[in-house]
Amino acid sequence: MAEYGERFFSPGDRKITLNFALAQQSPLDAEVLKRHFSPEKFLIKITPINPTYRAVEMNLKSHVIIDSPLQNDEIVSALRSEGYEVILSIGNIEENYIGSNCGQYLRAHLKTQAKMQVGYTYPINKPV
Repeated sequence: MAEYGERFFSPGDRKITLNFALAQQSPLDAEVLKRHFSPEKFLIKITPINPTYRAVEMNLKSHVIIDSPLQNDEIVSALRSEGYEVILSIGNIEENYIGSNCGQYLRAHLKTQAKMQVGYTYPINKPV
């Protein structure tokens, strides 16, 4: 994957972005990453796992704490100490409540019996 990504890099151009939606049970080791992806060519973007029905079904819990970004500093610091530029990308939490995040489907919400506590909390207005 690194070799493929490097084909898109030109000196002086933007770095190639590696995007990680980190789950609690998915480690990200900065030293291992550096062995394969040069910080001179790649930057790291870390995002939370959105609270979707599929994430709940797969028992995926986000490693990124969206309402307390400073608690994510350990992994960000480790990556930066290896020379990576890091973007911690936390979207507007309101999107979780609305249910408009990527991968969140209104149909799944309407069909399920087990409603979520952290998403889809806005009332659904039916057309008149």
